[in-house]
Amino acid sequence: MQSHLRYLVISAMFIALIFLAIFQFSVPNGFGGFIHFGDSLIFVAATLLPAPYSLFVAALGPGLFNLARGPIWFPFTIVIKPLMALCFSRNGERILGPIRNRIAPFLAAGINTGLYFLANMFLFDGWAGGVAALPGLVIQGVGSIIFFFIIAFALDMSGAKKRFEL
Repeated sequence: MQSHLRYLVISAMFIALIFLAIFQFSVPNGFGGFIHFGDSLIFVAATLLPAPYSLFVAALGPGLFNLARGPIWFPFTIVIKPLMALCFSRNGERILGPIRNRIAPFLAAGINTGLYFLANMFLFDGWAGGVAALPGLVIQGVGSIIFFFIIAFALDMSGAKKRFEL
């Protein structure tokens, strides 16, 4: 019971951090979208929390943002972001310890790009809508990868995963 409560509290913290990272710290990318730290925090949560919790965090953090700012994206976000989180592993003593977690950000960014490309096609003018969104999606993916490695390296250097017994 104690670990369940601990995971719920950490999940709630990540949901709030992801929401704030998207809401407060988004930078327009020049292609109609924006770059933010939210996906990077989803990646970190997926390396620290058991899958059910990290999937919930991945859906709800950005999902709440979409409900507040762009509800049209909500159904896509609550499916796409958990799929991204599935790429990661919480095994190992460090976040970047397992080779899977060094490859996962690239896979997750690919999932994000591909599925939001399809969502844009569905919502906006077929292929033209998907192609128009592609540069912004790629920029968001690259930014998420860079931010994840910076955050993960800093947490690994501080021994955060071992210190908090996650």
